[in-house]
Amino acid sequence: MSAWNSAVAATPIAVAVAHRDPLVQAGLRATLMSENDFAVSILPTDGPSLRVQADVVVADYDTALEWFSSPPASSAPYGPSARVAKVMVVSHRDRETEIRTALDLGVRGYLLLGCAVEEMVMGVRALSRGQLHLDRSAALRVAESLGRQVLTSRESEVLERIVEGKVNKTIGNELGITVGTVKAHVKAILAKLGARTRTEAAAIARRRGLTDLPN
Repeated sequence: MSAWNSAVAATPIAVAVAHRDPLVQAGLRATLMSENDFAVSILPTDGPSLRVQADVVVADYDTALEWFSSPPASSAPYGPSARVAKVMVVSHRDRETEIRTALDLGVRGYLLLGCAVEEMVMGVRALSRGQLHLDRSAALRVAESLGRQVLTSRESEVLERIVEGKVNKTIGNELGITVGTVKAHVKAILAKLGARTRTEAAAIARRRGLTDLPN
């Protein structure tokens, strides 16, 4: 056995899977267990902390965000070897704001469902080395968002109402601003989104996840 193989055998990468979809969880577990340098376990999705006996946790989107949004918990229930795991999300959520939110909260890897098996394996190894890993589709969405102008909080409020199909007078009444001010915000929104009409702006907002309204 080579020195590298001996090191792998002695120090496998501890990977925990925590996915709310049972079929996806089973598939992830089977895929990861096929690698000799991975020690795979299943982690409950309702656990309160990321301090677990794992180097990398592969989780669904909602579970990961709930963990990062929760206050730090004691590592006592998990034993003295518990540490803060690096999290990789595997999800169908592909809107840029969803991916950026996950990364901003602390997620270190992001894969869209349907990615290649090799992508998953490479991602886990990358996270275990302290690296960030996004699959091509997720990386493209993040890259596309970097050069875009950010909407102000007021512009976001106006955009939300444009998506709802409300006219300028109604928007002004709801936000306590004049129709002229609403028109100015709409003009700025169209310019920032690269849209020619309100309908196009609404479509872009839905596609990019700039509104919480369902598609």
